[in-house]
Amino acid sequence: MMDSYLGDELLVETNHDVLRHQENCPACRNELAARRGLLTQMRSAVKNAPEMQLNQVFATKLRNNLRETALRPSVWEKLKSGSFSNSRFLAATAACLLLMTLFGVVWFNQSSPAENIAAVGENQTNKPDELSRPTESPVTQAVQITWRELTHSAIGDHKNCALHFRLDEEPISLKAAEKYGKFNKGLDKTVAASLSEIFPEKQLGKTSDKVQIFEAHSCVFQGRRFAHVILLYQNRRISVLVTEANFPIETDEEIFSEATEGMLVARFRTARHAVFVVSDLTATENVTIAQNLSPAIRRHIEQSGSGV
Repeated sequence: MMDSYLGDELLVETNHDVLRHQENCPACRNELAARRGLLTQMRSAVKNAPEMQLNQVFATKLRNNLRETALRPSVWEKLKSGSFSNSRFLAATAACLLLMTLFGVVWFNQSSPAENIAAVGENQTNKPDELSRPTESPVTQAVQITWRELTHSAIGDHKNCALHFRLDEEPISLKAAEKYGKFNKGLDKTVAASLSEIFPEKQLGKTSDKVQIFEAHSCVFQGRRFAHVILLYQNRRISVLVTEANFPIETDEEIFSEATEGMLVARFRTARHAVFVVSDLTATENVTIAQNLSPAIRRHIEQSGSGV
């Protein structure tokens, strides 16, 4: 099953069987490490091949254009803010609206009463949502796009680091990663101090029922760096991931939970960071872990100077 395991082709239950077997079989661990190293070298060779390189000028221009489009205010917002102060523009707009209104009145009067009633009834019956649904602002849309991209990266890091080691770069210690953000240093200790508060009714039971730290480091997945604390609970691995992310609106205390890409994700943010808890536990268990870790992680990031 080794190649299927490394290729993420096994069922979740079979993955757990393989992980448990590795813990007690040095021969299989060594063989998997050798195959994983070969795959890493092959990926690196392909990724670094000249014909596979993306033109950085094009990539930067595309990224800036997408961000500018997402954050660009709509015409209605410009009107409300008074950005269109040109009197000719306002006069032309008013004239167009007047002509449209007159045309509608003439058309309505020429239609039969039965047709008018039927048309009004159809609009009221079939399209209530279109009239009442509020339009999301460009800023809100930009935040949602950012969250989708960050969540996809967090899940990818969980799968390719916590479950299968398939990273292009070797992880480094959290202490060494302090140069990428002061919040890295000591994050594992902060998480460890909160573990006893998670599922306290099970802490005196079997070892597998206790939430424990398995590993902690800083790693990179698809160009994004994460502080990564891997937890163990009931022989399953849970990723606690922190990454820098600037949001154009103020932070909040809410924790969001969703099921996506075959994983449960609970997420929250600070002013400059996004925090994820990713696992294949139940939704309740995953959110419970995030809720217990959230206050401590928020304090840790704040006390470290917001990662500056």
